[in-house]
Amino acid sequence: MRKMSTEHTPDHYFAALKLIEQLHKDGEISAEMFRNILRNYAEIVDLSKFTIIDEKEGAA
Repeated sequence: MRKMSTEHTPDHYFAALKLIEQLHKDGEISAEMFRNILRNYAEIVDLSKFTIIDEKEGAA
């Protein structure tokens, strides 16, 4: 579990993760990498708000 910085709110983390999600959707980072990043922040943000595109699905 990552400790939340006192200067950042859960909304800050959510916004940063949304930007990382866009990198994943653009093909810049893999689904596995994105999943690992999300796992690090699972206790801070609601992960149900994120979409992971499996490489097998994206190739179709």
